[in-house]
Amino acid sequence: MNGSKQGHHKIIKPIELVSPWLPKGIDAITLWPFIFYRKGYADNMPLRSHEYYHWYQAKKFGVFPWYLTYVFLMVVYLGRSKVSHPFEKMAYAEQAEVEQLIKSHKKTSDYLEKKYLV
Repeated sequence: MNGSKQGHHKIIKPIELVSPWLPKGIDAITLWPFIFYRKGYADNMPLRSHEYYHWYQAKKFGVFPWYLTYVFLMVVYLGRSKVSHPFEKMAYAEQAEVEQLIKSHKKTSDYLEKKYLV
């Protein structure tokens, strides 16, 4: 071996915190690299999967471009349901997938790590 670390990469994880300052009606929010949860929601696996989806997308496409696009689309979809926003639509689909896994009594304890942190 030549001493290189080919094939090895550092896994970056979100910093998950419980916050008392979230506005009413918001149970969690991703502000990369953080995910903030309202007290009592940090163990909600479907909600966590929704926020991990946002976190992963911001990491994948670049934090600033992702947030600029997110805010631009918020303006475009203003007055419509939250689910009509394309980024939210995908995150809610992820959340529904985890809800189905739970209803089917499938293992979800390592779901987020396997899907987003590999």
